[in-house]
Amino acid sequence: MNAQLRTHAGLLLIGLGIIFLIWFAPGLAAWEWAMLGAAIFFVLANRRGVSAAAGYGAFFLGWALGALAADVTRLQSLKLVGTGSGLVLWGLLEKVDWVSWLGGVLAVAGVLVFVWEASLGGWLALALLAIGLYLLLREPREPQQKKFSSSDDYLETIIRWRNEEARRQGVMNTEIISDEELGCLAALPKTAGQDELAGCLGGDKERARALWNYLKA
Repeated sequence: MNAQLRTHAGLLLIGLGIIFLIWFAPGLAAWEWAMLGAAIFFVLANRRGVSAAAGYGAFFLGWALGALAADVTRLQSLKLVGTGSGLVLWGLLEKVDWVSWLGGVLAVAGVLVFVWEASLGGWLALALLAIGLYLLLREPREPQQKKFSSSDDYLETIIRWRNEEARRQGVMNTEIISDEELGCLAALPKTAGQDELAGCLGGDKERARALWNYLKA
């Protein structure tokens, strides 16, 4: 048996022993055994130079903290949150992405169960509703302006007209000129006439005339 295999086998056996101690909890609370196990692994990592032990320690530490919180609050979902957090830290320490992803999924699942256990579902629903309304009703911004050259006076004038019309009508600026239409207009020469503007605006001659008048003002 080579040294690396022997190391991992030893860590696995220690981990299984700690799990059995947590399961049967002789003399100590389950979270206390988990904390002791985490300490053993961290000592192995720091004093003996067994780097792989740090990941095991992170896992047991996460579970121990979750179990302690569960004992205090009587909310068992916190064990799942702690386990997931421990796995995330393990994956980060060992640079194993799938372990981190698994831990993240468990942590999120634990949070959802926590919301149910703590009877916070109503508050969560209100928070989601408030966030959704904010996203839909917030004042129109100008995120697309950054995608174009600020030195192009012609395009800046079109964007300015779009924003002014949006504020005047109380709608999103993309309802005045969509991003696709704006891209089409940006490709036109500065000497474009009303017909060319209308071609980019879906044939809307009234909107093209209003924009053309603004450009020529």
